[in-house]
Amino acid sequence: MYQENEITMKAILGQYHYAPHRRLWGVWVWTSVSEHGASGTFVKDFMSKEEAREYVWAKNGWGKPSKKLN
Repeated sequence: MYQENEITMKAILGQYHYAPHRRLWGVWVWTSVSEHGASGTFVKDFMSKEEAREYVWAKNGWGKPSKKLN
C-alpha cells in the first residue's frame, strides 16, 4: 500500500540506481525507459548498501553523499 511519506524514484535513461540483490546490494543502469516501465543492465554487486550508494552517487555525478544511512 502506498504511504504518503514514501519516496519514489523515477527512472531516468542512463542513470544508475541500487537495490537489494540476492544477499548483497546490486547496481543497475537504466537502459530503457518508457511510460509503461523501465529496464536496466546489471553493473555489479556490493557487500553493503553504503558502498552501493556511494558508487551510484559517483557514477551519476552527484559527488559524495553528505549524510550516512540510518
